[in-house]
Amino acid sequence: MHIELVAADGGDRLLEVARMLMAEYAAMPHITGRWLTIDADLAALPAPFVPPLGALLVAVEDGQPLACGALSPLEPPAIAELKRVYVRPSARGRGVGEAMTRALMDRARGAGYSRVRLDTAPELTAALALYRRLGFHEIAPYHEVGAVEFVFLERVLDLPEVPDVTRSPSP
Repeated sequence: MHIELVAADGGDRLLEVARMLMAEYAAMPHITGRWLTIDADLAALPAPFVPPLGALLVAVEDGQPLACGALSPLEPPAIAELKRVYVRPSARGRGVGEAMTRALMDRARGAGYSRVRLDTAPELTAALALYRRLGFHEIAPYHEVGAVEFVFLERVLDLPEVPDVTRSPSP
């Protein structure tokens, strides 16, 4: 598996792959009432997830799209937000979500952010377990939530890196 950056000008094949994956994500039951600007956001891609302060990533294996994720400025220059982290059901349980989250955190570090935040649905227990294992902790809401429940998380990026147990040790 490799993770690729979608071009900032949107002129590469990965943009349509990212748009397709995000549309699949938008159709998930837990998204109802949480992402209210789906059509406009999909049409605007790759904005607002463009370098140098953002990123739109796609994970691909043997030509098959597995996952997507995005990084956007939240409170620059200190805080970025992880958005739209989605792993196709056929790729779940293989460390793809962890690899995507780590890649997004690496991009955030490279852009100079000191912290990353995210929100997720409380029913996504596997995602919550992953984020907690990677050093995220719950915080107070950082945006309006309306009638839908969210869990808000944050990770300081200068913490020691959490070991990646999915990789084999180097010889």
